[in-house]
Amino acid sequence: MASSSTSTGRAERVRRKVVLLRRHSRKEQYEGPRRYCHHNLLAPKWTSWSEGNPGRRFYACRNYYQDGGCGYFEWHDGGFGARANEVIKELLNDIDNLYEENNHLQRGDACAKWYEELVALEREVMKMKSEFLVKESEVKNVQCKFKLALATLLLTWVLLLLMYL
Repeated sequence: MASSSTSTGRAERVRRKVVLLRRHSRKEQYEGPRRYCHHNLLAPKWTSWSEGNPGRRFYACRNYYQDGGCGYFEWHDGGFGARANEVIKELLNDIDNLYEENNHLQRGDACAKWYEELVALEREVMKMKSEFLVKESEVKNVQCKFKLALATLLLTWVLLLLMYL
């Protein structure tokens, strides 16, 4: 029982990933006589990705994936056979694994980019700290010169006052 829920979960992932293969056909891509559903609408061709019929095409109401539509259903292809179904399932597993690997690598690339940005920001912070220390030293130097100039000015005033008294 647990294995069937696992395979269903995997089938759901594959269904999401193989969206291009699951789209219905356009009118100009129609093969053979046109089929119409019970709503008298052109029935598009779909591709099944179920465990029993992977890759098998069928015609159904355009609302098939919304509660089955009007119930119209007709296979386009005959059955593939056990070996073909097994190969298709293996290929779908490979596609699933490649998608997962690609996502993992993309996350790794994103992490590498973030790390590079972090290193660049750390370098910028170190540069700014260094510049801050230089500016702080310059401010202290100017403050010292200002105090010296102020003391010299006061001493000059005192001497001038003493001379006039």
